[in-house]
Amino acid sequence: MRIETGPKLLQNKWRPVAWMALLAFMLNPMLVVAQTAASGSDLLKPADQLKLTVPGRPALDQNLVLDDSGQVTIEPVGAVQLGGISTTEASALLKQKLRLFYPTLDALHLEVVRTGSVRIYVIGSVSNKGVLNYESAPTLWDVVRSFGGPIDGANLREARVIREVDGQPQIHPVDLSGMMEGQGVPIFLMEDGDTLIVPALQEGIPGVNANHGVKVFGSVAVPTIVPIEEGTPLMDVLMLAGAPTKEAKNSKIYWVHNDGSENRAKIVNLELFLLDGDEAGNPLVYPGDTVSVEYDRPSWVRDNVPFILGSLAAMATIVLAYDNIVNE
Repeated sequence: MRIETGPKLLQNKWRPVAWMALLAFMLNPMLVVAQTAASGSDLLKPADQLKLTVPGRPALDQNLVLDDSGQVTIEPVGAVQLGGISTTEASALLKQKLRLFYPTLDALHLEVVRTGSVRIYVIGSVSNKGVLNYESAPTLWDVVRSFGGPIDGANLREARVIREVDGQPQIHPVDLSGMMEGQGVPIFLMEDGDTLIVPALQEGIPGVNANHGVKVFGSVAVPTIVPIEEGTPLMDVLMLAGAPTKEAKNSKIYWVHNDGSENRAKIVNLELFLLDGDEAGNPLVYPGDTVSVEYDRPSWVRDNVPFILGSLAAMATIVLAYDNIVNE
């Protein structure tokens, strides 16, 4: 009778486990989910910068920047909507548009120019609203200089920075009035995803400003100030901002409202209204309020399951190969 040695006994014991790990890697649907999420993260967004190159036609080469609505202006075509589609789809669309003017055009190259890894949003009573890109975390003073200064009627003393901390919006009041008097601005280091809000001077009831409406930004088609004069359902306000984009996380919408004494921030789950008609997901928002629609970011599971399964599959392959060698 043949008695198995230690190594063979070990391999026989772990052989089914190795085969199961390899099979799980090959069949697990999370790989498809992860790939889909990754492709979604590559969609073009407002403030993205593009470089268009047309071989053999240097006169058509140009740098493009998506505006707040996701459009670019390209000569001689005019405005073209690129927000919400991939670079490959944008290339095909621009090629189609340019061929109307240049029928023999057969190729072009479009790439995203990554100019900064830190994005700061600026809304309210300022000269240049939108998204600012920085190579590293800027100071509040850097941001103030970048947005070109306030407009008439800006309430610099009541400016604020909204930051997400552990999934909750956190408000940091900042007084910018000193910059107009040569006294500078508070020392404050901004972080990726921060939003600087410079409100308008308010009249009448604190927290209500019938002249300036609701500031809406984030994952909506047209970040803007929606003019309203009274309490209006959140869904109506979002539709006036072009509606949430397909990258929007409707279950996580930040809402900042002044209750008459102080600013209060809460998270609204719009899906409660969309799926069940629950009015808790569609509250009334008021002039002077701020609404930010969160982007749907891939979860840790979707990001890491492919790597984990890949590592297990590699280990299983090595174990099975060693097992075959030992048993030959």
